[in-house]
Amino acid sequence: MRGRSGHAWRMLVAQLCPPGSYCEVAVCYAPTREILFGLRPRHPLGPSLDHVVEMWEGGDPEDPANLVPAHLTCNVRKSNARRAQARTQAERSRGSRVRTAALSAQPRRRRSSSILDDD
Repeated sequence: MRGRSGHAWRMLVAQLCPPGSYCEVAVCYAPTREILFGLRPRHPLGPSLDHVVEMWEGGDPEDPANLVPAHLTCNVRKSNARRAQARTQAERSRGSRVRTAALSAQPRRRRSSSILDDD
């Protein structure tokens, strides 16, 4: 299956998220957990499939065991929050290495200043 907008993906959504499904994201942002059908495409309360293990974390994009029904808005918010958390953790670990290296290193002299010192 290529991408998540083609016929095969829509068929998977229809199979795993039939009418009467409920949002299975832990923190549901909708007024009701029931997923609404018959709305315009990409409606925030419309059907979507959430990857339990995100694809960018190595989750299988097509495994039915890795997909749960969700409101589109809940799915997007959950994914955005997880990405932001991962980005913050990466920046913190990078920042601590940079600070440690900066504290232990000798100040670097600029090449132009060493040329001026020879006068």
